[in-house]
Amino acid sequence: MINGFSVIKNMSEDTDNIQYSPIRNYNYGRFFRDVQYNGTALNQSERAEFTKVSDETIADYSKGLPLTNQILVSIKDRNDDFHIIQRTIVSVMQFVLITLIDNMVICKYFILADTDYDKRFMRGKMKVILNEGFKQLYGFGEKAHEESEWHRLEPILKYFPDEIKQQYIHLTNLLIQHSITSTWWRDERVAETHLDAEKLYASRCEEVNESKVMMESLKLFDTLFAVELFLTNMHACLRNSLVEMYLRGEIKK
Repeated sequence: MINGFSVIKNMSEDTDNIQYSPIRNYNYGRFFRDVQYNGTALNQSERAEFTKVSDETIADYSKGLPLTNQILVSIKDRNDDFHIIQRTIVSVMQFVLITLIDNMVICKYFILADTDYDKRFMRGKMKVILNEGFKQLYGFGEKAHEESEWHRLEPILKYFPDEIKQQYIHLTNLLIQHSITSTWWRDERVAETHLDAEKLYASRCEEVNESKVMMESLKLFDTLFAVELFLTNMHACLRNSLVEMYLRGEIKK
């Protein structure tokens, strides 16, 4: 995954072996399928394994954060077309990374919670990330969508090949379905963020089903992961344009 977040200005470190980055035709639809929970709970051994895998995944994803920040800082005053495109892609990447990591962290501590109230509390905070994460990614309603991270990509699509434009349209349709077929736990998010005691109590009293909660969390994780794959394709196109410029002698090592 980290390859998608490489610092573009360093892409020609090994100019003798320079290669184009592949643009992959991902099956994005598989990340948007509803997954039914089976009601099972993890045993102690499975919890330990889940924690181990979570820590490894969080550590791996976290490596991308300094890279995205380094790029954004280094190009903050560059306003030519190339750097505007680069800044947009990397900025959306940064949002996706942080939200993916936060979602994974909250899942880990939900599973690790060893008292009843702790588990109910972590479930509530997870709902905040689920709602806010999708709201910022795509939004609910036209006005919210226009202010979303996904919409920020639309103005720069004119610089990309038809393959990328078609992938964007396909993913947009999948995101629309997600936005209109689920509230993404809006009521729970409102109660949690506004500390509405009566609604919080009612929400916390609902039975905790670990399998159900984890499947709900996976819904956001999979959505963000699909977007991350698309952004990696956009990043590859940008890198390939630099390769072409280098091979034509328009830029130096």
